[in-house]
Amino acid sequence: MTIEKVEDQFAHIRNAIANATKIVPQQFKGLLDELKSEALAEKLVVEHGVQHATSDDINQEFVSLDAVENDKDEIDENDENLVDMDAVSVDMLDAFGE
Repeated sequence: MTIEKVEDQFAHIRNAIANATKIVPQQFKGLLDELKSEALAEKLVVEHGVQHATSDDINQEFVSLDAVENDKDEIDENDENLVDMDAVSVDMLDAFGE
């Protein structure tokens, strides 16, 4: 998709939001709110550039990532001694000279 097509689509969305003077049916209220917030976010970035992360943003992201990291199972790199070699196929035993 070209930049011109994307810009045209955004222009149509902006125009639709700007021209929405009638009462919006309840089923489209959430969509309209979402489109308005996206238009405001786009306007903010266009006018002010990308905003830098605040300390609070960084702390929230750190807590989120730390929770993911702590949730991982520990990997024992030396677990080859824990494998039951009787459960390994004959072909694998031959490959490793067992």
